[in-house]
Amino acid sequence: MGEGIVAERTAPRVTRMLGLVTYLEREGEATVEELAAHFGVTPAQVRRDVELLWVSGVPGHEPQDLIDFDGWAFDEGIIRLTNSQGVGQVRLSPREGVALIGALSAVVAGGAAPEAAHTALAKLVEAVADKDAVRSVTTGSVDPAVAATLRDAIDAGVVVDVGYADANDRRTSRVIEPHRIVVIDGTPYVECFCRRAGDYRTLRVDRIISATTGTESVTAPASEVSGFSLIANFEAEVVADAHARWLLESFPGVRVEDGVGTVTARFGVADVSAIAGQLLVIGTALKSVAPEPLARELSRQARAVLAAQA
Repeated sequence: MGEGIVAERTAPRVTRMLGLVTYLEREGEATVEELAAHFGVTPAQVRRDVELLWVSGVPGHEPQDLIDFDGWAFDEGIIRLTNSQGVGQVRLSPREGVALIGALSAVVAGGAAPEAAHTALAKLVEAVADKDAVRSVTTGSVDPAVAATLRDAIDAGVVVDVGYADANDRRTSRVIEPHRIVVIDGTPYVECFCRRAGDYRTLRVDRIISATTGTESVTAPASEVSGFSLIANFEAEVVADAHARWLLESFPGVRVEDGVGTVTARFGVADVSAIAGQLLVIGTALKSVAPEPLARELSRQARAVLAAQA
């Protein structure tokens, strides 16, 4: 259960929580189970999201500045929003919209995004007007049903029967104990213990052609090290404002150094386009990007997106 929580990074959870507030503003109160079904998560996750929203709000952090819910209703399994702090009426500037498109594209590419993220991404791209200008952040071909099955199994701590096709299209059936989903340079992987191999494996989610939740509980502990191994083309060094640390620390194998108001991240890059797309999310916080191939690709993508605003 805990590993499922670790696997979820900031972007997908924030997307879901914003969607939850907007949903409640539009539809009114809902039960925990109804929200879980709507957002494709467990009831326990809905409760955790609401508890986090309860201590979130606008600057000031006084009681009147926080998002609020009916506590009595919450105890009865009903989520009733009493103060949204205007979350549902957020208006984004073009640059903020570009950044959010980059963040949502990375999440959707990983196959770990709820349906609300797909809908939000489509609406944002439509609002930007020139769809070709923002297509440089690619999305994957993950089957949403497969991704949902894996997420549910991780939360429940049970095995999954999967059909898997390797790079040579050799197809096998295996039972895996899924521990977490990671996104590496835009490609989603499930880290798991494979009972067929009797060892830990990292499987590309977009190569899983079928997935069925089993009834047996997971018995093997999660590996203490990430199971993926990708050959980096070069090492990048990115310097950004300190508040952008959350994204930089999500890159695999990253080494982060904190400075005075800044953070420096060094990490291997296997897919220049995917990494540049993710860096767009913190574009206004970037101080320097090296080496030149990454900086050039980031500049190209930024110009393409901003051209849509002209």
